[in-house]
Amino acid sequence: MIKVCHIVNLITGKADGVYSHLKMIFQNSDRTKFQHYLVFQGGEKIEREISELGVNVFVSESLKKKISVKAFFEIYRIIKQNNISIIHTHLVKPYTIAGLLNIFLRKKFIFNYHGLFLSENIYYGFTEKLIYRICHLLINILGTVNAVLVPSKRSQALLSEETKLFPEPIVYYNGFNNRPNFLLDKSIIDIIEKISDENKSIAIVARLEVQKRIDKALELFKCIMEKKGKVQLLIFGDGDLKQPLIEKTNNLGIESNVFFFDYVANIASYYCYFDVLLFTSDWEGTPLSIWEAMANKVPVLAPDVGGFKEILTENDCGLIYDPGNLNDAEEKLLKLLNDKDLRIRMGENGSAAIKTKYNERNFIKSIEDVYLSL
Repeated sequence: MIKVCHIVNLITGKADGVYSHLKMIFQNSDRTKFQHYLVFQGGEKIEREISELGVNVFVSESLKKKISVKAFFEIYRIIKQNNISIIHTHLVKPYTIAGLLNIFLRKKFIFNYHGLFLSENIYYGFTEKLIYRICHLLINILGTVNAVLVPSKRSQALLSEETKLFPEPIVYYNGFNNRPNFLLDKSIIDIIEKISDENKSIAIVARLEVQKRIDKALELFKCIMEKKGKVQLLIFGDGDLKQPLIEKTNNLGIESNVFFFDYVANIASYYCYFDVLLFTSDWEGTPLSIWEAMANKVPVLAPDVGGFKEILTENDCGLIYDPGNLNDAEEKLLKLLNDKDLRIRMGENGSAAIKTKYNERNFIKSIEDVYLSL
């Protein structure tokens, strides 16, 4: 039995991509070959959901802190006591802590890049980045990293440009399995159906955080609303920026056509009400919502960041715009809204791609192949 310990911080148990990535591994991994463990910062919902999947869960609240010596001791004890075979880290802080520990532990070690490392990381200041860079240098000089995973070819190129210390990054695609789910909220459906009458629906499914740039989406929607008229923006997600975004919506004078729904469980089951899924992110890996849209035959409009272009262009299931050019985004979005045949064709293409290429079966095989190779 290969014991794999995943170490992560900042997961919310809601619409964050890293949590969805982890759950997909835990749900689909071959339990006759792999036993999974999770070390994270804590959260009752996550503990319950992951434990129900047969995963051993450990809480290290020290992962919430910017710098914590206690986290080193806690993670070291967990790895030693459970005789872990492979350490699989996600995000910068877990990578750094476990990477330094692995100088002494000498376990097989994986860093999973999810779209952001150090150069463009807005969550760390100059001093923190300097400390992390020194640690990164030490970790790799002493040869403790065995594999690096990235969620797209674009991510592979970006990470390789940022640092030459890692082994050659291995590309995987999360993919999606569109299982039917009937646990829907009728009150949400009633609202959507009421406001969707004769209107085209643009949807955003994302955490309301800086990275997602929902403020740009609101500015874009104002332009679309002025030209199109019968159109609405449905925003699914929660986060610290919700109230400032509501205020911006009011200031732009578009509040009658913008609707905030907070986090909605089983969101994939509501995609049948969407005409277009919109992204305005500054950076991404490859978010789960792109796979959800493709599986449910909804075309996507996204900026040329992360893995969007290689997925949408190669499979002709959406349009890409220049992330610094809202006029380009406006033109592409109007094209999708005004051309039903285009939306149908792209929707069908996306669905076919999920069935043949981007599915859970292919995803889990790519991850397990890395484990077995180590």
